[in-house]
Amino acid sequence: MTFPQFTVRGPITQLEVEALRSLYTASLHLRQEYDAAVNRTLTHYRLGDIAEDNARGKAFTHHHDVLRQMASAADRYERDVGMLAWRHASAAVRLGTRVLERLVHVQAPLGVDEVAALCDEPTLGELRTTLSTPADTLVPHRDQLIREHQEKSRRQLLQAVEGVFSDAAQLDDRHKPLPDDVVAGFRLTQVSPPDMDPLYEGRLEQLLSYAEGLPHEISVHLEHTMGR
Repeated sequence: MTFPQFTVRGPITQLEVEALRSLYTASLHLRQEYDAAVNRTLTHYRLGDIAEDNARGKAFTHHHDVLRQMASAADRYERDVGMLAWRHASAAVRLGTRVLERLVHVQAPLGVDEVAALCDEPTLGELRTTLSTPADTLVPHRDQLIREHQEKSRRQLLQAVEGVFSDAAQLDDRHKPLPDDVVAGFRLTQVSPPDMDPLYEGRLEQLLSYAEGLPHEISVHLEHTMGR
């Protein structure tokens, strides 16, 4: 899916289009890089396992040692790219949803400060609030099947974010779950411990896919509005 041309922008502003495009292209690049990083990590670990078998009982294990070190480095890089991807895709979801919502409800264009703030990674609470807007509200012009598909995607992603809430609540050293309102103020990239699997794991792909579709929905809405 490519970024829409927005040749007939109608009520959308150049500022909003530029912000949407910037986050879209960043997220798309990060998605590709993350997939490559995952494959690279898996490859190094797999080769390390083979080298370990070959090195068993031998005095010199340099090849095995190097592959393990490379696997660890690849794992760290994968994590860093994943964090970047979550940061930008979550911002793209919040910005895209806000722009679409304001167009549907014929609200005033977003100002520079608001757009800039929406381009930052949202807290988990802000992301939950963003994903709580039903598809019928965001894409009322779509036919029923597409609205149902959008609603299913929204619910699945919201469920994934609730899973992040649940995981983040268990991070307190006192082994007592953190209150929901405390977790709501966290940003995922700030609370994912380096010695644990990242909290985005198993959820990042959903976020990236949802973010990628929002500029398209904005374009469809504008075409529907301008075609009246």
